[in-house]
Amino acid sequence: MTPDLLDDALDRSAPATRAADPADLRAMIGAASREPGRPRRRRIGLAAGALAVLLVGGAGVATATDGFGAWSIPEPVGAVSFTMSNGFDCELRFSEYRDGPDPVFLSEVNRTLDEWYRATDVVGEAQSLVPQKLKDYLALRSPHDQAELERQLGELSPEERAKAIAHNEFGDEWIAWTLVIADLEAQALRDAGFAVPDPRFVGSEASSQIQCFDRDGQVYDFGADS
Repeated sequence: MTPDLLDDALDRSAPATRAADPADLRAMIGAASREPGRPRRRRIGLAAGALAVLLVGGAGVATATDGFGAWSIPEPVGAVSFTMSNGFDCELRFSEYRDGPDPVFLSEVNRTLDEWYRATDVVGEAQSLVPQKLKDYLALRSPHDQAELERQLGELSPEERAKAIAHNEFGDEWIAWTLVIADLEAQALRDAGFAVPDPRFVGSEASSQIQCFDRDGQVYDFGADS
């Protein structure tokens, strides 16, 4: 089975034990499933409807999924619309934090984030940071994982290879945007006087979701190139 590159990267980068950092809780994206299959029908990249889960030192959970179909976060604490480098118009939605042991604390966190999203040009702050974050994320891939990915790509036809590469580049940029916004959220909480990380995040949960329209204005099917 092909290595899950995102899981491997997060395993290497996440601290073993500490209270959950909101940036870590947001830093998850459901774009990491790289699966083997028949050479001419293989999906190397995003899995349609992929759902990924991250445990941060046993302290919290973050999930992320694509937006193919109905929004699972109809009333987000924050929503960010931007255009990817491939021309896709996308929206990222972020849920409130929930299910922690201190609901009053989480309520204050969610109120602060809601006010920050309303008052801040998040895209303007994030856009210049995405290229470096993308480089940092890609640098987490091991030589073995990269070699395996190249081996699989080499088994595809030229047309399929081009589609798979474009598909993967989209997923990587999606991850970079999510990581950058996670960092900005955490800094916004620090600026508002919250300690980040804070043990009161332990056991809490947050999620994010993306929906994109391709250059033809159609909702992007994350499994269309499979």
